[in-house]
Amino acid sequence: MKRYLIGLWAVLLLTQGCRTPRNHYQLVYRNDAGGYQVQKPDVRAVKVHWHPYQVQVTTDSGQKKTAPTEQLWGYQQTNGTLYRLYLGNTYEVVEEKTLTLYRQSEFGEGATEHYFFSVTPDEPVLSLNRRNLEAAFAKYPCMQEMIQQTSARTWLKTRQHHNRLIEAYEHCRQQTGVQQLSTAH
Repeated sequence: MKRYLIGLWAVLLLTQGCRTPRNHYQLVYRNDAGGYQVQKPDVRAVKVHWHPYQVQVTTDSGQKKTAPTEQLWGYQQTNGTLYRLYLGNTYEVVEEKTLTLYRQSEFGEGATEHYFFSVTPDEPVLSLNRRNLEAAFAKYPCMQEMIQQTSARTWLKTRQHHNRLIEAYEHCRQQTGVQQLSTAH
């Protein structure tokens, strides 16, 4: 019996030492200059409530706090995965360059992914579809041409580490000679 308990204790000790570390989170705020301000990684859980909109975090010590949401942009896992909070929803940042692409994943009987975009990190998050792209870039014939000539399936395909939608956006920016294509109507 004593050998059994010692063996069980050794197995428990080994499995505790082999556990993968938990991800920690850092809250991400936007500063007045348009840059990111990332807090130290002392958060082990983030929970978003819709109504009323609030973000509750659980610290490493287990304390639950409500994060101030005035300039809260999102949160980042310590492994680098970035999430944006917008209108009470959480969006995973897939690619952020001059155009930001997001993803939401749903799990149920089958996993589905929905894609979204915003022209700048602070603009509204829109569903990635032809109608929204046409509306967002109504003033830019080069983007309109790309939207019309390509199928929606190819927008997210990558080539040279960037997807085709971002490539087209970069090309259009260079063609028009502007830093950022404005989507204000």
